[in-house]
Amino acid sequence: MRRRSLGREPESSTYEHASQGFLVGLINRVLFRNGALITLLRGSNPRLLEKPSKQPLSTPLGTTPSLLSGFNSFLEHKLQTPGLEQTAEEFDLMLRNTPADVVPEVLMERREEYNEYLRQLESVRRDVVKRLDEVDERILVAVGERRDIESRIAAIEGEGVESTLLPSEISEESEDVIEQDDVPRLRQLVYVLAGHYSGITALDYDPVSGLVASGSLDTQVRVWDQGVCKYVINGHNDIVRGVQFYERFLLTASNDSRIRMWDLSLLDSIQPIASLDSTTPPVTPTICRRVPPLDLCCESTFTGHGDAVTCFQALAGTLISGSGDKTVREWDLTTGQLRQSIDLTWATKDPSKTRARRGSGCLPRGTDAGDAGFVGALQFYECALATGTSDGALRLWDLRTGQAHRQMFGHEMAVTSLQFDDRSVVTGSLDGTALLWDLRMGRVMQSLEFGAPVTSVQLRRGMAPECWMAASDSMLHHYRSDSMQRVAYASDYGLLNDRQGVGAVVSRIYCQDGDTLISGDIGGIVKTWKI
Repeated sequence: MRRRSLGREPESSTYEHASQGFLVGLINRVLFRNGALITLLRGSNPRLLEKPSKQPLSTPLGTTPSLLSGFNSFLEHKLQTPGLEQTAEEFDLMLRNTPADVVPEVLMERREEYNEYLRQLESVRRDVVKRLDEVDERILVAVGERRDIESRIAAIEGEGVESTLLPSEISEESEDVIEQDDVPRLRQLVYVLAGHYSGITALDYDPVSGLVASGSLDTQVRVWDQGVCKYVINGHNDIVRGVQFYERFLLTASNDSRIRMWDLSLLDSIQPIASLDSTTPPVTPTICRRVPPLDLCCESTFTGHGDAVTCFQALAGTLISGSGDKTVREWDLTTGQLRQSIDLTWATKDPSKTRARRGSGCLPRGTDAGDAGFVGALQFYECALATGTSDGALRLWDLRTGQAHRQMFGHEMAVTSLQFDDRSVVTGSLDGTALLWDLRMGRVMQSLEFGAPVTSVQLRRGMAPECWMAASDSMLHHYRSDSMQRVAYASDYGLLNDRQGVGAVVSRIYCQDGDTLISGDIGGIVKTWKI
């Protein structure tokens, strides 16, 4: 066998680089398909040194380092995409020395170079996303198999406590997996939806279409379908405070004092054409149709509030909205006309009728995180309206007269959310409590203490009141009034893109009918669960 002498410089050729790229791609395909049983050494020549393990391929134990090594090699190879032949500075210098009659042709060639470069980058992006999805799937499988192994160990040793891996401890900065005691978890995590750049401030779910809508501090509204972002609506210029599906429309409200009603069927017209190659740069006018402005998809815009719209509800052709301008307004959804405006100032002007501490409230438009406000929450049904305000009071109104016929005081700070059925009302507040009220008696049935602001409450309909709450921590809090059972479920089951260590703090929760629960956190992550 001929061997290369030690003093001879290794050959460097296009063929060698191409062979190395081919081998890296081939090895990584084996790594991700068969459990990362081979270690790739980085160097001038890739070599396979380790023999495949004899343990079953489905067993994840001991394979994580090799898996990550292979993934890193994959990234290094893919990110070596051939760039432009000239930098922007070199091209400008060359262009200054080019005859004027040749400049147009040179610019067109340069445009084609950029088009090809964009296609290459898009191809790299798709490959990287695909690999990330595979890694996420393998980690979730590993969590389940690790839990099964430890349950067997516990059975053998006669111990009843399992330890479990929490993938939420894996972040962009750290690849460590930390073991923690097992905590209650919901039945199934269906989707982890990442796309928002800041905290979630509003959620809604349409059980018929399966669509999920989310609003955020980043002023965006996103509509999700089966784990994929279907629409991105940039129709507001301030914090989004509410989203709601209504027939074929989606209503959104914001701190910019507007409520907008979007026709979801028209939003398809501003999405990319599915038949076109997604790698084709959108600057080529010959293959892209004219895109209508987003405003053409807006059926109605409800204006009139003098400050942030902090809450709203649409039902049976009627829209009710609450605002930092200390009014509640009733609108006709069909015509867009204002029916009446109720001034809440008079109802809160008597300090003897409120228990809210001096200075403990919030600004009329709410906190910087999009919680509470002068009118922090509302809900109506036919002529009955319930409001929660910054003085901590729950008030019941008659929409026919515009008068409050009952006031109930229990919170010491601003109300952030509320929901009622025919017997009960649940309210959450910045004072760290959630109160379950008896509508008939007008008194508190149960007070739940959390020690941190309760930012979202949901009343799930059933034989007995069943509440879900978000309380400024990483748990999904559940309470049943019939058994007085209170359980905190972990929301960090599954991989999170943990942003600055705060991604797991739940800010919004949605759960009404059916077995679907939606949660959103201050890291911008939305999750759908089966309960």
